[in-house]
Amino acid sequence: MRTAMAFRRRSQVPASTATLILHRPDEISWIRVALQLTLGMILLGNLVAPLAATAQNLGTAPAFGKAVQGQQATTVEGTVLNVVNWGCNVIAPVIAVACLGIAGWHFKSGRGYMGWGVSGVALMVISGLGRMAEGFITQAQGIQ
Repeated sequence: MRTAMAFRRRSQVPASTATLILHRPDEISWIRVALQLTLGMILLGNLVAPLAATAQNLGTAPAFGKAVQGQQATTVEGTVLNVVNWGCNVIAPVIAVACLGIAGWHFKSGRGYMGWGVSGVALMVISGLGRMAEGFITQAQGIQ
C-alpha cells in the first residue's frame, strides 16, 4: 500500500469560495484628495510649528508658583491668565495633536476619521483664539 506524503495531503477543510475583488474607481474623488492634502498640511504644520514658534523661555529652572509676567497668581487676573496660558499653550495643542494622530490612524485603516480631524483642528483654533484673547487682555492692562 502506498501513502501520499504529508505535505501533499489534501486539506479536510473546504476551500473558501469568496474571493477579494478590488475595484478601482473610474474617476478621482477630488474631495478625498483635498481632505488628504489638508490633513497632511495640518500634520506637517504641527511638526514644523514648534521649530518656528517662540515661547516663554524659563531656562532650566521649573516655574512652579510663578504668575504671568506683570501679574500675581493671587489676583483674579493673574489666575485667569495662568489658566488661559496653560490651557492654550499646553493642553489644547497636545490633545489636538493626539486627535489628529488618531484621525490619521483611522483614515489609514478605513474607519471614520472626520470627527477626530475636526476635533483636532477645533482644538488648535481654540488654542489660537485663547492666545489671541490673552494678548488682548495683557495689552489692555498694559503688561508687556
